[in-house]
Parts: sequence; C-alpha cells; structure tokens
Amino acid sequence: MTTLPLLSAHVLLPLYALTLVAAVLVLTAVRRSWRWAAVAIVAGALVGTLLSWFLGDVLDVLGVPPTWVDRVWTGVVCALLGVAVVGLVRGGRARRGRVLTRVVAALLVPLALVSGGLAVNRDAGLFPTIADALGQSHVPPLRLPDDPAPGSAPVDAASWRPPRDMPAHGRYGSVRIPGTVSHFHARPAIVWLPPAALVEHAPELPVVVMLSGQGPGAAPANIVEAGRMATRLDAIAHRHRGLAPIVVMPDQLARASNNPMCVDGPLGNSATYLTHDVPTWVREHLHAAAGGADWAIAGFSQGGTCALQLGAGRPDRFGSWIDVSGQIGPVLQGRDDTVSRGFRGDRAAYEAAQPLRVLAERAPYRDSAAFVAAGADDSRYGPVVPRVVASARAAGVTVTERIIEDGGHDWHTAGVALAEGVEWFVHRTHLAR
Repeated sequence: MTTLPLLSAHVLLPLYALTLVAAVLVLTAVRRSWRWAAVAIVAGALVGTLLSWFLGDVLDVLGVPPTWVDRVWTGVVCALLGVAVVGLVRGGRARRGRVLTRVVAALLVPLALVSGGLAVNRDAGLFPTIADALGQSHVPPLRLPDDPAPGSAPVDAASWRPPRDMPAHGRYGSVRIPGTVSHFHARPAIVWLPPAALVEHAPELPVVVMLSGQGPGAAPANIVEAGRMATRLDAIAHRHRGLAPIVVMPDQLARASNNPMCVDGPLGNSATYLTHDVPTWVREHLHAAAGGADWAIAGFSQGGTCALQLGAGRPDRFGSWIDVSGQIGPVLQGRDDTVSRGFRGDRAAYEAAQPLRVLAERAPYRDSAAFVAAGADDSRYGPVVPRVVASARAAGVTVTERIIEDGGHDWHTAGVALAEGVEWFVHRTHLAR
C-alpha cells in the first residue's frame, strides 16, 4: 500500500472521477435548494482563493508562493466542501433520500481533500508514493564496490576502456556517513555509482555532492524519487561510455524541519559535515578523485543556497557548483531570526557568511565554475539568478546560466536542472571526449 504511486494518472483520474460523481449526486439530490448550492459553491471558491493567498503569500507557510494549480485546486476543494455542507444540511426530500444524500456528502469531504492534496502534490512532484509522504524511503543499503587490489595504481578515467561485462545501469543505495569531526547527526545518505564504478579496475571518478531542499518531507531520497535522478544519471553515463561522476546525496538538515543553513552553528555543524566528513568517507570507500577540481557541490532550493555558499567559501574543496533555485544566502524567518537562531546573535558572523560578500572578498576565482539555474515561472527564486550570476562573474567565476522553460519551484524543474548541471560538470572534467 505504501508504494502506491501518487503521481500516476491511473491513480488520480479514478479518484477525480469518484469525487466528481459524489458532487453531482449531492447537487442532484438538493436541486430544489439550488440557491443554497450556488451560494455554497461561490462562497467556497472565494474562501479557497483567500485561503491560498493568506497562507501562501502572506504567511508564506511553505517558503514558496502558490502556483496557479495550487490556487485553482484550493478554490475547487473549498467549493466542493461547500457542496458537501449543503448536502449534509438540506439532504433530500424523502427520509431515505436524506440519509443517502448525507452519507454521500460526508464521503465528499475526504474525497475533495484528498483529490486537492494529490493534485497539488502532482504539480510539485514532491511525494511519488505514500511511503514518501510518510517520510519512509524505499532506498535499500548500497552494496559498495570491492576495494582495489593492494598496491595497485589508480586508474585514470581519461585512458580507461569499458569492459564487456560492464553493467548497463548505475547502482544507488543508502549509506551512513558519520559526522566524525562535525558531530552532525545526519540521516542516511544516498550514493549513486555509475556503471564504470561497478567493474574491476574501476577508474577514479569525479564527485558531485548533491543536496535536497528543506521543508515538509525533505530528505536525500527526494533527489532520486521526486527528481528521478537515477534515471537521469544513467542517461548521462550512457552518453559517455559508462563514465559519470559519483553522486553523493548527503543529509545537510538532520531532519526535514531543521535548517542549519550549511554553516557551523547552534542548529548543527552542517558546513564541516559537508566539507570534511562527507569527502573523507567518499575517499575512504569509493574510487573517487581527490582534488577539488574534480568535485562539485550541487543542490536545489535550500540545497542550491548551500551550493552557492560552499562553492564560494571552499573553492579548494568544490571547484564547481550547481545552484538550482537557491536563495541569495542563508536565511531562516527573516534576518533577525536568522542572526538570533542561526548565528547566536552574532550579526558580524551572519554578514561574513553571505556568499555574495564572500565572492567579492575572495576574488579573483581563477579556477571555479558555476551552473546557476531556476524555473522561468519561479517568481521568488528566479530573480535571484541574475544577482548570483553577476556577482560570480565579477569575482572571476566562469558561469553558465540556465532558465528552465515552464518551470516553477518544484522537483520537475529541479530534476531537469540538476541533471543538466551534472552533464555540464562532466564536460568540466576529463570524462567527456
């Protein structure tokens, strides 16, 4: 049951049809009270519109403005709830009819709520299955490749030739990356290994550290499940003879509701975890290149902000960064709240952590490159892109800018942009020919 695909039309269309049938049955039963029904529908739609505006634009409960799909479905759901209320209050003419109408009207309430919730979820592409919505992951533990023979020389990917028994697809799974130095209590990470990493005498490969966003249900699994990243990475490897970066998806949050902002502070030493503990584990367990020129930091939304911060602050560790729909800098609920909770009230530390300031102070960046992207319809984070691009270029960073057509602040956009960023990074390294 937990594997039920919540984004599938085969699941959603029958649910929508059942909801519509229930609404029609109620309206048919109360047709003599059509004025009440009309008032309820109009009032419900108006309440839904106001609710969407207040929660999404005024209170900003999710951190992103509602899309037109969110607004329309909020209005539709509230209109259906209005119909249900009329059915419960007015009922039918005969006693048996009133009972039946009220039963159907009562069923219409959960049907409307579930239909609207799943429609909004499909628009964002956030929870592919019930397990994802419950915070459970289907990602099994990763079977790591064998260690190279003792004393064997590293294999250079530039001269490597794929063997005949190389798998057609990469492999991914969950791993525990301990916060040995940072003491950061991270949840399990996910690692994707390209086909070239799964054979004997595997070459040393570049590494992409890829981060999810922050919010309800946020976890590394979002990248492979909502972002369909394993399939996208397989396509990249197929274009390059099985070669692709190793992609490590660590947890930079500790829990979905937490936002350490990829700095070291009272909310967790996320920066040290990402710049020390994660690279150390990767080098000890995988055939990974060591130099910063072969490492990239990537992320979506809050993860994109982290990519900007760490790409600007640690070019020795991450010579490339992929920022998809990130913010201008680390932030919680406004500047004062960020300084208070995230920096122990130290405003100077907060200012020093702003990545555009870091870019200006550390310029010139002679070997760094950035891929900065957002959805064309992302009204909140899209406008950040030109500011980041201008600051990075002024600091000497080589920047590629990408706007995803018809994209919003969602995992559809993130999946496309992150995969394009990985392809861009492939061409930054020695993998592409």
